This record gives sequence, C-alpha cells and structure tokens, in this order.
Amino acid sequence: MSLLNTAITGLKAQQEALKTTGHNISNANTPGYSRQEVVLKTNDPQFRGFGFVGQGVDVNSVRRVTDQFMIEQQRADTSNFQRLDTYRANIEQVDRLLADEKTGLQPALDSFFASLQGGADNPAYIPSRDVVLGESAGLVDRFKTIHTYLTDQNESINSQVQAMVAQINSLAEGIATLNEEIVTAQGSPTQTPPNDLLDQRDELVRQLAEFVDVDVTVDNEQFNVSIGNGQGLVLAGDANRLEATGGVEDPQRFGVRFISQTENLFITDKLNNGKLAGLFEFRDQALDPAMNNLGRIGVALTQQMNSQHRQGIDLNGDFGQDFFQDLNDPDLAASGRAQPNSLNTPPKDQVISVYFEDPAALTNSDYTMKFTGPADNNYEIVRKNDGEVVKEGSLPADLPQSIEFDGLRVELENGTFKQGDSFTINPLRDIPSQMDLLLQEPAELAFAYPMRAETPSGNEGTGAIDQGQMLSRDSQFFSEEGDLDPPLLIQFDSPTRYSVYDNSDPGNPVPLEPPLQNIEFVPGASNTLFTSDPGETQVSSWRPRLPQDPTISQDGPATVPPYNGINTEQFTFSRTDPETGKVTRDPLITTETGASAADIADRLNQVDGVTARAYTEVQLSNFTNSGTPYDPDNPFEVWVNGHEITLDDLGPNQTVFMDGYPEEMPDELGPNFLADRINAHYDLQAAGIRAKSDGETLTITDQNGNDIFVEMRGDKPQPVIVGAPPVGGGPTNSQIDPGDTFEISTGERWSVEPVSGDTRGQLNNLTGFDFSEGGPYEYEMYLPDGRTGSITLTGNHATAEDVKAEIETKIQAQLDSPGRVEASITERGEIEYQIFMKVSGTGNDDTAGVNVGGQVDVTMADGISLTTRPEEGAILTGVPEAKSTYTGFQFEISGRPEAGDEFSIEWNEGGVSDNRNVLDLVGLETRDTVNNRDGGMTFTEAYSQAVEEIGTKTRQAQIQTDAAEGVLRAGEEELNSVRGVNLDEEAARLIEFQLAYNANSQVIRIAQETFDSLIAAFR
Repeated sequence: MSLLNTAITGLKAQQEALKTTGHNISNANTPGYSRQEVVLKTNDPQFRGFGFVGQGVDVNSVRRVTDQFMIEQQRADTSNFQRLDTYRANIEQVDRLLADEKTGLQPALDSFFASLQGGADNPAYIPSRDVVLGESAGLVDRFKTIHTYLTDQNESINSQVQAMVAQINSLAEGIATLNEEIVTAQGSPTQTPPNDLLDQRDELVRQLAEFVDVDVTVDNEQFNVSIGNGQGLVLAGDANRLEATGGVEDPQRFGVRFISQTENLFITDKLNNGKLAGLFEFRDQALDPAMNNLGRIGVALTQQMNSQHRQGIDLNGDFGQDFFQDLNDPDLAASGRAQPNSLNTPPKDQVISVYFEDPAALTNSDYTMKFTGPADNNYEIVRKNDGEVVKEGSLPADLPQSIEFDGLRVELENGTFKQGDSFTINPLRDIPSQMDLLLQEPAELAFAYPMRAETPSGNEGTGAIDQGQMLSRDSQFFSEEGDLDPPLLIQFDSPTRYSVYDNSDPGNPVPLEPPLQNIEFVPGASNTLFTSDPGETQVSSWRPRLPQDPTISQDGPATVPPYNGINTEQFTFSRTDPETGKVTRDPLITTETGASAADIADRLNQVDGVTARAYTEVQLSNFTNSGTPYDPDNPFEVWVNGHEITLDDLGPNQTVFMDGYPEEMPDELGPNFLADRINAHYDLQAAGIRAKSDGETLTITDQNGNDIFVEMRGDKPQPVIVGAPPVGGGPTNSQIDPGDTFEISTGERWSVEPVSGDTRGQLNNLTGFDFSEGGPYEYEMYLPDGRTGSITLTGNHATAEDVKAEIETKIQAQLDSPGRVEASITERGEIEYQIFMKVSGTGNDDTAGVNVGGQVDVTMADGISLTTRPEEGAILTGVPEAKSTYTGFQFEISGRPEAGDEFSIEWNEGGVSDNRNVLDLVGLETRDTVNNRDGGMTFTEAYSQAVEEIGTKTRQAQIQTDAAEGVLRAGEEELNSVRGVNLDEEAARLIEFQLAYNANSQVIRIAQETFDSLIAAFR
C-alpha cells in the first residue's frame, strides 16, 4: 500500500474518533448514556523481500464504556430507595395528621371530657348540658374527619397502584421492543453492538426497578426480566402484563395480578422492593394499624360511654339511652366486618356478623378465618399482625354458631362453609364512619344515679352510708321503669350484724328473696353492701321443721338439747368453665344428722368460690299467762340454751345480767320483757344470741347459726278450774284457764305457687275474691316434711280473712304433724304461709322444750352450682334454683351503728341535681379501657401510643430513606465515573484526535508532493 493509502486510513480512523467524541459530548446529559470510544486495529502488513510493511489502521468497533455489575447494583439500590422513599412520603402525611393539634383526636377528646366535667359541676344547668352535646358532636366529627382522610389515603394508594401498573406495562413493552431491535441490529452485516439501543434498554430496566424489584438474565443478547416470585414480565420480544385489581381478601385494597398465557395470579405479597412494595408496606404496616387503632378507641369510647350513660337517669327521671350509636347494631355487625376471599368455593351465601364483646381486649389487628380441613367444618382464626392462631375448632352441623376471641364475637349465622374457604375479619377499620351522636336534647343526658340512700335522723350510732356505686341496670331491681323494685331497708340487728329487707311496705318490711340476713359488719371499717359479681347466686335452705311435740324434761330443764330437725345431707358443687363449657364436680360433702347450721356452714366454707352464712331464728308469740289464783299457781319460766331468762330476786350483786336489765318479773310474761332480759344476759350475748320484740312477737336470733333451745315451765291449760280454793280467799273463778303458753315458729314463710288460674294480681289484704269463677285455682307449696303439697281454692269470699281461712284450712289438711297454719298475702298479691306450734306448761316441775336448728345461705361465685341429696327431708330438699344476688349497685357503710339503726335505699325521685353518673362518665377519661394485653390504657394513652407508633415509624423511615439514598447516590457516582461523559476529557480527546487528523493530512500532503516531484522528474 502506498504512503497515500496509509495516510488515508489514518485520516478516516481519526475522523471516526472525532465523530464518536462529538457523540459523547452531545449526550453528556442523556439519562443512562454510556460513554463510547472507537476501538482501532492495525491493518495486516504487507510482506516485502526485506520484511513486513505496515498498511495503516482500521476502525474495529465503537464500544460502550460501562460496568454491568455496577448497573445491576444500581437497579437494586434504586428499588430499595424507591420503596423506602414511597413509604416515607406516605407515612409522613399520616404522622402530621394524627399529631397535629388542629387535625388530631386528642384535642377533641380533651374538650369532650372537659364539657362533661362542666356538666358535673352544675348538672341541672341546661347551657352546660348544651355544651356537652356540642362537644360530643365535635368529637364524632373529628373521628369521621380523620377516618375520611385515612380512607382517602387508601383510595390514593389504589390510584397510585393503577398508575404504576400502567407504567410498568409500558416499560415492559418498551424493553421487549428494544430486545427485538437489538437482535436485529446485532444480525446486520456490521455485527457491531448497537450501543445506544443497549443504553436505552438498560435505562428502561432501571426505570422499571423504580416500581418493582427486577431480576435480569441475558439470553442471546436479549433481556429476560422477572419480578415477584420469578414471574417473567419480559421474555425476549414478548411482554406479559400486570393488572391492578381488588385483592382476593379485601376488594377495597388493590393488589397486583400477573397475567400471562399460562398464569393468572396475585403477586402483591411477592413484591419486596420498588414503589409498589413501598405502597403496600405503608398500607399494611402504617395505614391499616392507624385505622384500626382509631377504630379501637372509637369502640371503647362508644361502648363505655353507652354502658355508663345507660346506668343513669335523665332530667325526666328515665333511664339514659345510648349516648352514641350502638356499634353492635345487627345491621352494622353484618356490614362488611368479615370479607369473603374471592377464591372461595361457591355458593357464596355465607352470612357472618362481628360483634364487640370486650373493648379492652381488642387488638389493632385484622384476622383471617380459614377452613383448614380435612372436614369442611374445621376452622382456625389467625391474628394477622403476629400470625398466632387465636381460635380453632369445628362448626356444629346447625348454624348459627358463635366464636369468641380477642374481645370479638363472630356469629356464623347462615351459609355454606367449605374446606379451603377463608374470610378476612377487619372489624375496626370503618368504626369511625359508623359512629354517631344519638342524643339530641339536653334533658336526655343521664347525669344522675337511679337510686339513693337515706339515713333516718333517729339512728343512735355513728354509722354512715355513702351514695353508692351504680354497676348495672340489668338487674331485677330495675325491672320496673321509674322504680326501685323493691326498695331496701338495711336494719342492724346488733352493732356487728345487719339484715336487708324488702321495704315495699314500709310498715311491714319482709326478707329479700334470696334473703340477705344476719350479715357480719365490722365496726369502724368500710363495709361493702352487695356483690359486684353479676353471676353470683345464692341458695337458701329451708329452716328445719318443728318437732311433732315439745320435748318434756322431767323435774327441770334438759341437760342435753333434743334433735334440732336437721337430717344428714350430701352436697355436690359443680363448676362450669366459661370458655369451654366443661363441667367438673368437687368432692362430695356429707353432713351429719343433728349438725347445726353453723357446722354445715363451716364445712361448705372450705369450698373455693363458696361462702356459707348460717343463722338461727326462733319466733315466740301469742303468749298466754295463767289467769287463775288457785293453788298450785306455778310461775311462768323460760330458758334459752340452758340459761334461765326469768330469774327473780337476784339481788344487787348478781352477775347474770348486765346493768340496767329489767329486775322485776311482770305480772304477765311477754315479748318485751324477754327480749330485754336476753339482750342483757352476759352468756347469751357472748354466744351471739340477740332478741327483739315488736310487742307481739319475740324474735330470738343466733348470729352464728347454732341451735336455739327454748324451754318453758308453767301452768297447764285447763278447760275447767280445779283444785284448792283461791289463794288468800276471793270469789271462785269459773273461767277457762288458758295456762302458761306461747306459740313457737322458725319464722319461715313458704310460698304458695300458682299452677293454674290467674288472679290477675287482685289478691290483697282488704277485699275478698271469687275462686269459683275463672278457675280452677290450683297451687303447690313446699311442706315442712319435704313433700310437695297441692291445694285447689274454690270458695267465693267476701273478705280477705275468708280467703286466708280457706287457704289455711286446706294447707292444714296437708300437714303430717300438728301446728297452726297462718296464711298471708304480700303486697304483690302472692300467697305465703307460716306454721306455729303451741308450747304449754305442764302444771308441774317438768319443762317443755323445742330445739330449733338454723338456716344456711350458700352463696356461689359465677359458674358454680349446687345439688343435694336426699330428695326429701333435708334442709335443702326442694329448694328452688339458685337465685341471683346481684343488685346492680353497691353501697359502703362505715362507722359504728347501733342495734336498731336503719338505712334505706330507694329510687332517686327528683334527683335533677345529682351528678354521680356524670362523674362516672368523667372518670372514663382516666380509666384503663383499651388494650388490656399491654396492661390497659386510657383513651388518651391509647391515642398517644398510636401517634407514637406512627411517629417512630416515620422517623425510622426517614433515617432508612436517607441511608438508602446515600447508597444509591454513591453507586451512581461510581457508575458515572466509569461510563459518564467527562467534558474535559472529551475536549482533550478532541484536540488529540484533531492533531492526529492533521498529522495524517500532512502525510497525505507529503505523499502528494512526492508524487508531484516524481511526475516532474519524468517531464
């Protein structure tokens, strides 16, 4: 090759280098552009005899200056940064919303409770009540406003997902197109790499990495791009597509579906990086918990406010209604709190409702209910935020079925459930949108308690009763609107014992049903009246039957008390597990014949969850004293538990009775004298025996439940006076001598229960009743020997006394032992009867006595029940089912009451200035009503925790985003240092290539001059 040709190859090579350098400079700011450079090669030399002579230069190729490892790292860093940055951008908005004083919930909560405190300061003041209603409406609006914003956030996520999926599909198509163009270019005659197309493809993949994490493999110079769990988005020249659609678990939450010719599946949970992953991570880890936390506070606030408000009464004296909308309304419970999976097996006919049972036990998590198999009815419920199985089991054959867990009750009401079906339970998400203020008028605010306590001015002790604590209106005492049924009387039998009576008839208080008698009181301490356990029940034994006849003791009082009427009995306590319903039985307890009520109570008190209270009561009435002065005239004498009460002429130094006792025997022995003597007797008082008299009846009580043995001696009743002339002379008494007698009773009143016939509540103590019309009037009653008796009333009676006479006659015929039946009619028109036994003097030194056993009241905690044997003849034979002792309120009595002191509890009539219930409403602000799993929180603490959680996550996101951005920028700088265009370097290359170009031009000029010289030489 000539010098000229050699120079021309150099000129062309430098010209290509200059063009490539100019191309670099032109694309210095083009995204993804890789610097290019011309690769030169030496032409093959030509052999001459003396050796090889060079033939110049040729352009081998134009190559990209890049680093594939750095490009791949850039994609990974890009995906990671975009995920974190997207998460950060969204969570910052929620953080500002919840923490800001103008948009957060806390200021509205503070204003709400402050208004309630203002109402408590002046409960009757209407403007104060108006403020409460206004702030209540404002609080509901704040819940709704926050919820609306968070819901809009979810809608924004859905929109962003749709937009991003469209961009991903566009990028995938672009990459597939470039794959084809690159292959086409590679197959051209030049077979040189299409550098600019390669850069464009790398840039599209980088842009794709902003949205999803990508995995790129190269096959025949074509990119295969996989996402998620290996789903091929781009395969050579083909692009599959994604679709944004409602999720299978929740149609309100958009997810991403991958669609190809062979696959159609959700890959939402398979996307781990990129903007899409950041959106889903924000939704799952921040948005949903924030909405659930807000909903949990809303449920707790609503249910606590409603529950407490319903315990009070309003200005009209009516019980309070729901303050806020009841979130357990059946329509709300069934309004999408359980979402079926879209892949469930048809038919999709399931009806599921979700109710809130215990707001304090609620978590801020959603749940998945899965029917796991192998049978269709096998299920498990998984808490999503920690994956724990909170409930599992099998559905019964018939629906509905209730399932309770974490403070929720899920009602599977109807439908078909198959193995593989699943349901998302998200009960809290939409709670704020369901909240509403129901009260409209200030008078509807229930600021007062429905009951109040009164202390008579005549009490002698220092005892005081507080104004009580309302627990629940769901008790028998509030069954009548506007009334406490029954009103109560607390009466102190001694400084250390009290009883509670039904005070419906203030002139004749009667024991409650079940009875609360002979309850221990600790003077000087605060003593709580009534239980706080709604499930507590009580069984009260019958009082033992009286004997057929009094026991006669020869020549004076008995040395050993006779049989007390109590037979052997077996007790079995059963316990029902509240979670499983499983029943277990305690070991059998057997008591002996003749055991005292105190002995029985001691045995039963050893049972966990059982409290037995024993006491014995004897009533003496209808006293008669011998009216004859004939000789012999025996004195009327009485003994109680071996202690003579009627001792006479004891002298000034006696030690039997306390000071102030009645010293002189009265002409006629009666209840008042005997009560005073018993209450002044040292030994009887030490034994816990007390007595009281109403002038007609002497009631003797052993507060510990030991037997009471009453003996008497005196004149024998005679139909005709016989014997010696009158003592000291006087006229002959031809009157019947009644003798020395009294009637004894245990005080037991047995109910006479109607079986058929309706008296419509017309039985009373003033008028008669016609049993011959509308009958038959059939009744059943428990008889003292353990049998069940029955009577039929048929008479047409003009007076109440005639009604009672028929009842007494027919019950009398049922008895297997002597005794007088006395019927009574209560204020409610119910029939009761009592049996009296007559005890008479013998007319000699012998005594007649009756030993009376006591009553046992057995109180059982929730879930405990009692059965006894034998079926007849024992003190608990035929006892009705255990009855609730729950009153729905409690009171405290303190100080030192005296015997006879009383307190009453009645309906709070006209209590417009009462603020007790509104103070309880105010107290909800500082009560732990939320999140018992973490020890319990107030509304404020729960909201603060929610704000802190979002704030902490926001700060972590900011830190992580800054770090990821730093890593991305450093990687990009390193990559750009390799492939980026440096204008200074390119300018230097221009000069270099220009010089080379000029030099080659000079060679050409020299070759031309040489050629010209040769031509001139031949001329």
